[in-house]
Amino acid sequence: MKSWRDFAAIGLAALLPVALASAAAEPDRLTPRDAELVVQINVRQLLQTPIVKKHALHFLQALLEHRAETRQFLRTAGLEPFQDIDTIAVGASGHPLTDGKLLVVVRGNFAPDKVRTAADDYAKKHPNRLRSFKDGDLPMWQIHSDGKSVYAAFADNKTLVMTASEKDTAAVVRRAGQTPRKLNTAMQAALTHLKGSEEMWLAMIATEEIKQLLKSDDTSKDGVAALQSVTGALELNNDAQFQLVIHTNRAEAAAQIKGKLDELMPLLAFLGAGKDKSSRIVKEVIDSIQLKVENNDVFIRLQVTDAQIDKVNKKDR
Repeated sequence: MKSWRDFAAIGLAALLPVALASAAAEPDRLTPRDAELVVQINVRQLLQTPIVKKHALHFLQALLEHRAETRQFLRTAGLEPFQDIDTIAVGASGHPLTDGKLLVVVRGNFAPDKVRTAADDYAKKHPNRLRSFKDGDLPMWQIHSDGKSVYAAFADNKTLVMTASEKDTAAVVRRAGQTPRKLNTAMQAALTHLKGSEEMWLAMIATEEIKQLLKSDDTSKDGVAALQSVTGALELNNDAQFQLVIHTNRAEAAAQIKGKLDELMPLLAFLGAGKDKSSRIVKEVIDSIQLKVENNDVFIRLQVTDAQIDKVNKKDR
């Protein structure tokens, strides 16, 4: 007769495949339900990886130190970007050049009162770059850059939100404490292809607008019509590995898309051609690109090694 331990073991074995199958990346809880593109950058996690600590962190810190105005603003705001930022999430929908909507959510440790003081002072000195105002009782900022504006506000002490309109930013802040909205079915399906533990990941739905843009000729229209989504993930350790996956609903479509990508590889190799050390390293990276079809998906894998970055850095010294 089987003991309760045997039954427990059998039950766990039966549930494990279900649990693994249901694992998926989780977007920020403020991501709009109609999002067609979701990007997540795990900033704190990224900054702790060996490759970033060795090759990028000192450069970023030096860059910040050389920008006196930015450095002073951050100090007044009580913000240390390399310590206080946890994640940056982006959600977008619609056509980016016409009716598109964009939401950026920055999560971390903020001192909103200090940030408001620093922002108000900056706005007085640079009214063409920043405007402080209120939407009802909600303090808000209009940030000008390259002829466009972004509207920012704090949803709470750990959350800064930005959108392209005052109305949308205020709406995001109002729903910050509510139950997260359930995303559309297509985006939920795309997110199941990601772990969510990557330093950076993205998921994009293949909308009809995107498919129309990609239909360059008759030989590609069948493959493009079968597109469902595109997901990407950047994983960092001692090396950097990036994977982009094109998801379709037919193996034949995946093969057709891979064929089109194969045709582009010689062009990439040509663009990376050169005799100096940097060009040779670029060629190494391009040559490392792997294209592979697995079931209905096309995998594009790229790796940049610690040794390759070392070669570039030695050349620049």
